[in-house]
Amino acid sequence: MPVVMVAQADVDSLFRQFENGGKGRKAESAKQLVRLFEQEGLYDHPVPDERNRDNPFGEMLVWLGMGNHELDNGNYVRAVEMGRKAEELAPGDSLRWLASCYELLDAAYLWQGDYPKSIEYAQKDYEIGERLGDDKTRSTALNALAAAYCYTRLYDKALNYIDRAVEIERKGHDDKALSIRLGLRCEILLLLNRPAEALEAIGEAIDIDRRAGRVEKVAIRLSQKADILANQEQWEECRATCQEALAIFQQTGNIKEKIIALKQLGGCETALKLYDSAETHLLESERLCLETGFLPQLWRVRKHLSGLYKETGQYQKAFEYLELSTALNDSLQEERQQKIIGEYQTRFELKEKEQELEAQRDANRNRNILSITLLIIAILAAILAFSGYKLAQIRKKRNAELASMNFIKDQFFALISHDLKNPVRAQTQLLGYLSAHYDEVDDSTKKKQIQALKESGDRLSELLTNLLDWARIQTGQANYIPMRVDLAAVIRRNMQLTQPIANDKQITITSNLEAPCYVFTNLNAADTILRNLLSNAVKFSHQGGTIEIVTKPMEESVSVSVVDHGIGMSEAQKESVFNMRRLTTLGTKEETGTGLGLLVCKNMADNVHGFLTFESVEGQGSTFTLTLPADEHAYDRLWTK
Repeated sequence: MPVVMVAQADVDSLFRQFENGGKGRKAESAKQLVRLFEQEGLYDHPVPDERNRDNPFGEMLVWLGMGNHELDNGNYVRAVEMGRKAEELAPGDSLRWLASCYELLDAAYLWQGDYPKSIEYAQKDYEIGERLGDDKTRSTALNALAAAYCYTRLYDKALNYIDRAVEIERKGHDDKALSIRLGLRCEILLLLNRPAEALEAIGEAIDIDRRAGRVEKVAIRLSQKADILANQEQWEECRATCQEALAIFQQTGNIKEKIIALKQLGGCETALKLYDSAETHLLESERLCLETGFLPQLWRVRKHLSGLYKETGQYQKAFEYLELSTALNDSLQEERQQKIIGEYQTRFELKEKEQELEAQRDANRNRNILSITLLIIAILAAILAFSGYKLAQIRKKRNAELASMNFIKDQFFALISHDLKNPVRAQTQLLGYLSAHYDEVDDSTKKKQIQALKESGDRLSELLTNLLDWARIQTGQANYIPMRVDLAAVIRRNMQLTQPIANDKQITITSNLEAPCYVFTNLNAADTILRNLLSNAVKFSHQGGTIEIVTKPMEESVSVSVVDHGIGMSEAQKESVFNMRRLTTLGTKEETGTGLGLLVCKNMADNVHGFLTFESVEGQGSTFTLTLPADEHAYDRLWTK
């Protein structure tokens, strides 16, 4: 299939119609998008005839195509969002399409720097390849695993995976895939300080791509060759190679490869003492990294800038970029991430060893069965001696727990009956009216009623999300694994998510935190809490108001406050903020809510060893403050449950 570059404006326009249009318009825009993505070569398998597509499968094709489109354009966060949607809609009877979703997700997470997630999805992809006996899927998954382990500096493991992938492609005679595998093998060999083997691998890859006329792939291989030349300090040839690669990337619009080529060119020019040109190329590479969120390259670019400024005597700038580079590298390579990756590696590689260990454990149990039996008899005798006393204590405790659970149940169903029943009933009535009088109602009134239905649906969605989070917490199903989290990134992401509802009220949201600031917490919990706090702040702020996000690092913790200047709370309202007796209040534009979101936030903060507090003055506004541990030691020492 010929690959055609599709105009971004066409894709964006059709995708808006797909998301917001009516049933007929949505279906037509989906067909057009799928055709565009087919032309762009974004599907791994032939798309079935339209007559054989049901609605969920057609929607899956749109999300999968959009995800790959965003991935190619360097929008990795959006690529993950699209990939997760596609994964949800992938047909259960088609493992090949599910594998395509996994391949999108493992690549998007890889470029975001979330290596555990990348490995998780690559492992799922490999398992599908095993089930189908499909060498192509196995090879793709092995390539993804090699890339993730390469970025986490487990180079020997990475080489093992890529060698297995190369072996598969040589047997299958797929030159395009073989070229890709050889390119990654070259990178790994160079990191293992084996430049001669790396040069041999990349030379073979370049020859393959030149014969096939794949111009952009030739540029990628040239960029890899430049790394080897730089390693051998052949600077003039390295610079010429980088310039040839960069010229191709500028024509094709490949952002992530352009970033790498700019970094390489800046490094060559620094070595050649062409300092002005080197600074221009490195700063452009840094700008593109920040725009796309390409963190694995950002720390390398900043390291090059630090070296450039040091060599030119600009020591203050050199020190600043060294600090930025070191902090970012530490966050990407932190010890907890390595442990998680090790768990995935163990599950994936050591199945046979686990079976041997299980057999040995069985043998040990058989040898010690007599001792265990005697020990059990002794324990049972002790238990029987104290059973009466213990049973009475357990019953007393159980009665108290049941009374507490019964109270929570009553409050929960009262909240459901009031806040879920009424909007559903209102939606039913409004839809009934529209259905019966559709031709009699003018377009302006229809739009207002449809907007009212959308707002009611948004509130119901928010309520159900909070109810599910609250239920998981109450039943002990919430699993909050802490890790090192960049609070600045969390704030930026949730400011972007909240901005559309803030725009409706002309509300400005500001933050005093721009540079990375790390806390030790659970990422999903931090996201949920900040998103709820920002949503509430918008709800209770006046038209044209401001909301400030104020971050304050302390010795062993970091606090982030969401400050609004809205209607504030009365004393009665403040007393019920964090319990099931929450008194709900209408927002400044009559927005409704249950108050359950704040209870969920408080429970989540407790579960991640944090504190959620607030101050409020009626008529002047409210300040909600989330305090989190600064590092793992503070998490264990100061927030021990």
